[in-house]
Amino acid sequence: MHSLQAAELYAADSNMTAAAGGRAEGAVRCLCDGLEGSVSNDDLVRCYQATACRRCLERLLDGNTRLLHHVLKRFQYAQEPYEDLLQVGRLGLVKAAQRFDATLGHAFSTYAVAVMDGEIRHHLRDGVLMRQPRWARTAYKKIEEAQSTFYAQHSRFPSFTELAELVNITPEGVLEVIRACSQPELSTLESPDGAAGEPIPLSGRVIRSLRHQSFSLPMEDRIALYEAISHLSEAQRRLIYLLFFRDLTQQEVADELGMTQRSVSREQHRALTKLKALLTKKIF
Repeated sequence: MHSLQAAELYAADSNMTAAAGGRAEGAVRCLCDGLEGSVSNDDLVRCYQATACRRCLERLLDGNTRLLHHVLKRFQYAQEPYEDLLQVGRLGLVKAAQRFDATLGHAFSTYAVAVMDGEIRHHLRDGVLMRQPRWARTAYKKIEEAQSTFYAQHSRFPSFTELAELVNITPEGVLEVIRACSQPELSTLESPDGAAGEPIPLSGRVIRSLRHQSFSLPMEDRIALYEAISHLSEAQRRLIYLLFFRDLTQQEVADELGMTQRSVSREQHRALTKLKALLTKKIF
């Protein structure tokens, strides 16, 4: 389990505990004490929401283990360790316990399945997105922000043509970025033929700018540049970043990297020569 997920699980439980702490001083009596027969999910959730009773939360988690494994079967072909997905699903179960509203008339198990499923999908989508190139993640974020802004202004989602105009990427390019970076589809996760949890290869040939913008490289040129930079050594990538993205002088780069200015100059020449050769080959 990733440390961030563990922190979320701890925070989710701690927030509920803190909220309950303000309702009464000292220990709060468990509402399930004294109940005869088996205790239902609703009883355990009611007690946890009212008193932050850790014992009831543990009983709820243990009692719904089979339900959690049932949800995980939907993602059996995801390229993620089962234990990681189990912990993500468990976090979803805790969130379901916190947010469940019995007055809506739904069974807790129905609500919990939806929350756990959503939590796992969100985890897989983020994993896929983080394995895509930086330019793709940046483009996807730009598309999401443009779509949200458009919806807030017009109370509807933009068409692909409108979205393309907003982000200055061709409609085909918008579709390609969304296809590669959006949430994994259930059909892929359930099929042994699908590479669930693996990033979908991007085709840079269709991701192009709609129009020229002053002082900005067209999208297709940026993709080619970032792809070429990815072929440099880690040291060369760092040097190029400092020189051309942070706009430091050779002496400032030398001071930061513990090199001489002459060494920086030589390494810059090697890196740029390699970039020129890669770009001349037309990677895409």
